[in-house]
Amino acid sequence: MKRPRLWIVAPHPDDECITGLLALRLQRECGFGVTVSPATLGSLRARRAARREELRAACAALGWVPWFGAAMTDDPQEKVRRLAARWRMERPDLVFLPHALDNHPTHRATHRWGAAAMDAAGGAFRAVETEYWHPLLRPNLMVAASAGDLRDLAAALSLHRGEVARNDYASRLPDWMSDNVRRGAELVGGPGAGAPKMAHATLYRARIREGGRWRAAGGGLIAGQEELARWVARFLPAVPRA
Repeated sequence: MKRPRLWIVAPHPDDECITGLLALRLQRECGFGVTVSPATLGSLRARRAARREELRAACAALGWVPWFGAAMTDDPQEKVRRLAARWRMERPDLVFLPHALDNHPTHRATHRWGAAAMDAAGGAFRAVETEYWHPLLRPNLMVAASAGDLRDLAAALSLHRGEVARNDYASRLPDWMSDNVRRGAELVGGPGAGAPKMAHATLYRARIREGGRWRAAGGGLIAGQEELARWVARFLPAVPRA
């Protein structure tokens, strides 16, 4: 039986850890393989080799596989071509990418590149949009983090040593996830909803990309493993059940 696979298109090395909670849970609880494709290695050329090695270390810590095809060119059209060619061969079950308004130029560009690659590859893609520099206006998916999930993501994130040295994303990850619970209670749960029984979470927007257009699909609150399995069965019907 083919192992289901997801791709994280990360704007920079380190974004895969910051927004990768759902990917980690799909790997551990549903048997997904995870490929991380950085869209860039950052704007500082002197740091690019180090950032590549930092990503390798972070992926090794989480059991993920890095793929640097898109990051090894600065030509946007070539990035799209390389991603599309790989996705035609591999047909990932799920693609993670930043949302279109994430307030960093490389994050917004990565959304455009990822969407264009899906269009060029053809067919329907299940996608999960992530947030960091600007909140999603309409998240539809809230995923709880266990203490172990949070610990392991923060530990992997800390391996991006150069980035953490200038801005300690790793130590701030729990606070960010805690605030996501506050926001997600009503943005995902509905106006007036009570806070769910989770301390930390990440917000996403699950959608389908087909024919150059987005359509909504696949939302909900995911706390335990059973809820995650139900979400997979509903949003990713082609994925075999464990």
